[in-house]
Amino acid sequence: MSVKVKCPYCGNEIYNDTEQCEYCKEFFAEPCIKNIKLTSLGQFIVFSCLTFGFYALLWIGVNYQPIIKIANSRDRKKLKMLIILGLPICIASYFVNYFVAAALVKILFLAISYRILRIIEKYTYIKYDSAIIHNELGWFFFDILYVVYYLGTYSERVHSPGMRWCMNTRNWIVYSFIFILCAAIAVLMTYYFSFFDVG
Repeated sequence: MSVKVKCPYCGNEIYNDTEQCEYCKEFFAEPCIKNIKLTSLGQFIVFSCLTFGFYALLWIGVNYQPIIKIANSRDRKKLKMLIILGLPICIASYFVNYFVAAALVKILFLAISYRILRIIEKYTYIKYDSAIIHNELGWFFFDILYVVYYLGTYSERVHSPGMRWCMNTRNWIVYSFIFILCAAIAVLMTYYFSFFDVG
């Protein structure tokens, strides 16, 4: 049951279950999106390298319901349509040409990640009255990886709207090292398998 209490920051009367004071805009809990899983940037990088990018599909599947819950009806339909139409086309294209398939997968991931970012931004504006934005270069080059990074820095973005890059991610150096290590392993594996005659 909601009761009126005084805000510890400004002294105005607010409801005890509110997350943010409507007068002084102070938060009583860190802003977050509920039930989002697998937001570790390092984990995403490692498993994406080990699964040749298929981990991104797992990430979308695991977080589909929490993202759909915060989306408005129009964005919900757009995201569903992208997944329902995009995935079968990408899978079918693998039987035609690998390069075409890779290009279609990149376009699909770009479209899905953009829709997810827009859903988060609209939700944040309504819930926290904070106009957060994404970095277009980060989104274009890293698609789902950028969404994971975006969610990992979500509370900092809500507190500092307009921020495009956030270098305060935990263990950024460790993540960079893991990425370089996985990239080196991928290159070595490619070199090793190139000796096998597949024809």
